[in-house]
Amino acid sequence: MNMERISVAMAAYNGAEFLSDQIDSILCQLEPQDELVVSYDISNDGTWELLTRYQALDSRVKVYKNQHPGIAENFDNALRHCDGDYIFISDQDDKWTSDKRVRVVRAFKETGADMVIHNGIHTNSELKPISEPFFTTFRIGDGKIRNLIKSRYSGCCMAFTPQMRDRVVPIPPKVDAYDRWIGTIGEFMGKITYVNDVLLFHRLHKDNATPTNPRSFVTIHNARLNLLKHLYLRLKRERNARK
Repeated sequence: MNMERISVAMAAYNGAEFLSDQIDSILCQLEPQDELVVSYDISNDGTWELLTRYQALDSRVKVYKNQHPGIAENFDNALRHCDGDYIFISDQDDKWTSDKRVRVVRAFKETGADMVIHNGIHTNSELKPISEPFFTTFRIGDGKIRNLIKSRYSGCCMAFTPQMRDRVVPIPPKVDAYDRWIGTIGEFMGKITYVNDVLLFHRLHKDNATPTNPRSFVTIHNARLNLLKHLYLRLKRERNARK
């Protein structure tokens, strides 16, 4: 048995259609000491009933109601309840490959990284690949400035240490996107390692939370300024904590 403990932080909201597929792909590779921590925003499609059914059947599944609805707030709530040695981010509608846990934990141990970002691929709702891998399509990799200009972070492909989680939370209000925030903190406040293996099928469907319409220049400009402001404040907090 692997003795390290991992936590999987999942945000759930109106996700009943694909939720079982994702949860099953996670639980089948978790060790007995691991946990799947799900933060739940009030839904109207049976998500709560599905989650509580899993919780009753498997003690590794822990469900918490989110008191501050929203995508970033939902992930923030999940992260705060995680106590593993490594924390994985999970969307509710994707599917993990069968070796994701093993490969990501190995990357942490071999590199001493604070954060691991692995490759993934877009699929349709039936999990048929419809894109090149993320690392090819989005040129994912190190680059503080270029990632501030155009984010290449995907939260569903991230895992990090509890120490990095403590730098990430609280996720600031009105931040551009929760995964942009996490990736930015990882680059400026820790060490990231990248795993080229495709370890995730990212399902695209009509109810995805990821925005598809382009935003105005003003919206993007204001979002970047807000991100930089909170990054400065978080770096300052870190410096003060070390004094």
